Amino acid sequence: MKIQKLTSLLLCLAMLISLCGFQAYAVDADNWSSYFDEYSGTYGNVLMNPGSNDSERNFSWYSAKGSKNCKVLISENEDMSNSVSFGGKVSSTPESDCVNKVTVTGLKENTKYYYQCVNSKGESAVKSFSTIDGNSFTAMYVTDIHVTYEEDGMENSLKTESGNVNRLLTAAASKKNIDLVISAGDQASYGLRSEYVSLLASPLWSSIPFALCPGNHDRKGFDYKYFNNNPNKYTKGISSYIANDYWYVKGDVLFLVFDSNCFAAATHRAFARDAAAKNPDVKWKVAAFHHDMYGVMSEKRMTYSKDYLRPIFGEICDEIGVDLVFTGHTHHYTMSNAVFGTETTDSIEGKDSITDPRGTIYMVSSSINHPRGEENTRGDVFDENIGYIYLSDEVIYNLVDFTEDSITVSSYTIDGSEPFRTFTINKTSKNGGHPQYSEKEDLKSSDFKMEFKAFFEELGIAIKVIFNRFEILKKQDLI
Repeated sequence: MKIQKLTSLLLCLAMLISLCGFQAYAVDADNWSSYFDEYSGTYGNVLMNPGSNDSERNFSWYSAKGSKNCKVLISENEDMSNSVSFGGKVSSTPESDCVNKVTVTGLKENTKYYYQCVNSKGESAVKSFSTIDGNSFTAMYVTDIHVTYEEDGMENSLKTESGNVNRLLTAAASKKNIDLVISAGDQASYGLRSEYVSLLASPLWSSIPFALCPGNHDRKGFDYKYFNNNPNKYTKGISSYIANDYWYVKGDVLFLVFDSNCFAAATHRAFARDAAAKNPDVKWKVAAFHHDMYGVMSEKRMTYSKDYLRPIFGEICDEIGVDLVFTGHTHHYTMSNAVFGTETTDSIEGKDSITDPRGTIYMVSSSINHPRGEENTRGDVFDENIGYIYLSDEVIYNLVDFTEDSITVSSYTIDGSEPFRTFTINKTSKNGGHPQYSEKEDLKSSDFKMEFKAFFEELGIAIKVIFNRFEILKKQDLI
């Protein structure tokens, strides 16, 4: 009886702390339901996005209407002594409350920091994170998380599927220290505020920078753009109504994040050129966007890839020498050969490593909450550029080890103790084996046409989303 009382006391204490935000402990599956019931009554946890490089972090969090004077306190001491204050901006949201966004700068490498988020309505508990040492770090790559509501009711689905995210993070964190999480889109299914708040329910998010891509399902609402605080957003061209392309550097890697929902080819190209020009000394270039280009496995999506994705993003990857691309959308695990000009230049079939590939390798991982097995491939459509396929309805995550000379992707099923596949890209120089790119003569003309199309596409979808938002809210009995 005493043990039961102690367990209940500890659980209640954990719930109480959760009202303030993140905690540096895991919540096991048996306690997730009670934990989430308490958590869902709050404004949610803090989202920590990457900064421009590892000397920075970007923070965002929701708070009550009328919030003012947001700031983040940073200290190397757990008691927050000698802390430094960084001010930010408070904005109103469509839910009639507020979102707070702050950028912290001047962080030292290989250092543990403690932080606290503060505004006029209150303050969070003290959390912590660490910066990396040199150029070596581990990222976790996932996609199509789809924290959502389904037919069994929004509350139950949000609880279950955010619990699946917590379980995934717990499994990954048991393998290695995770310095970054990369998600290739469709974090939500309807683009709702409640989905993004539930996405961050796991207390393990407190110490991990989270870099997100906008997916086609994220575009079903407006809340994605309030949720994120991304660095180096490109604002000089046509962009989606919820997102801009953005870049950040970690270690010796330039990460470029594209909104592949938007067809604005000239804008995407200008962004990539600008990011590459501002970071000329990085050895590695890694891109992330939602739509898979080669592992699409359906005639309709293959046509979409050939007509829109490859002419835009394939050309960009060829031009600036992107080494590896993380994508989503398909819900199947595949990895392409090294591709240049939409054709295989080096095959990876039957290999566990490649050195100085003469092109870009594109991969897509399985969905977290809606994986598709072999029976859901939507037809036997396998692009000739695909070098590896793993068809399974298991939940998959990937731990990606970056060093000065290599990128190693280790892919796990959620219950697997060992990776079912490990693949390494080695690079002996900054340019590696990337071929010389020659710009196509009709590129400017085709980019202009795509830019024109993108403008009207974005306008039409934004209008549609406004009407859909009211229908979704009615369905939830919120209006």
